[in-house]
Amino acid sequence: MAKRKTATAKTVEATPSLEAAEALATDTGAEIVLNTNFAAIEQDAVALLHAASLLVEADTPEKASHALDHNLRLWVAIKTVLQNEENTLDSEVKANLRNLAQYVTVTTMEATKGSIEASKMVSLSRINMHIAEGLLQGQKTRLVQERAYEIWEREGRPNGREMDHWLLAEAEIANLLNNR
Repeated sequence: MAKRKTATAKTVEATPSLEAAEALATDTGAEIVLNTNFAAIEQDAVALLHAASLLVEADTPEKASHALDHNLRLWVAIKTVLQNEENTLDSEVKANLRNLAQYVTVTTMEATKGSIEASKMVSLSRINMHIAEGLLQGQKTRLVQERAYEIWEREGRPNGREMDHWLLAEAEIANLLNNR
C-alpha cells in the first residue's frame, strides 16, 4: 500500500488540497464523493485510487468482502451525485459514469456470489484507476489551457502562435508538477 500511496501523492501533490485529499482518503470513498459532489478532482481521484488499492490488496475473503463493499458504496455515491442538478460534469461524461456505476454494481454482485474471482477484483480496480487518471489528466489539461491563455495575453495576443503558447504552457506545468 505504501508504494501506491506514494505514487498517488506524487500525482496530486501539485494542488493545494493534497493534505485534505490524503486526510479524506481514510474516510469512505462514498463520503468523499458525497461531500465533493464529484467536483473536487484531486479528492475524488484519491478516493478512487484508495478503493482500487483495497481491491488489489484483498488477499483474504474478509478483505475482499470489505474492499467490494467499500467500492460499491463509492460507486453508488458517484451515481447519486451524478443525478444532482448542481453537478457540473458534461452530460456525456455523466452518462458514461452512470454506465460504469451499473457495471460496477452488477460485477460486485456477481463477485460476492460464491467465491470471488481475482479477475473481477482486478477489473473493478482498473476501472477506478482509469477514472482517477482521467480526472487528473483533465485537471492538467485545464491548467495548461489557462497558462497558454496567460502567455498569449502577456505576448499581446498575437495570431498564429497558439501551438508555441500551448507547448510552452505544457512545459511549465510539467515542470511545476514534477518539482512538487
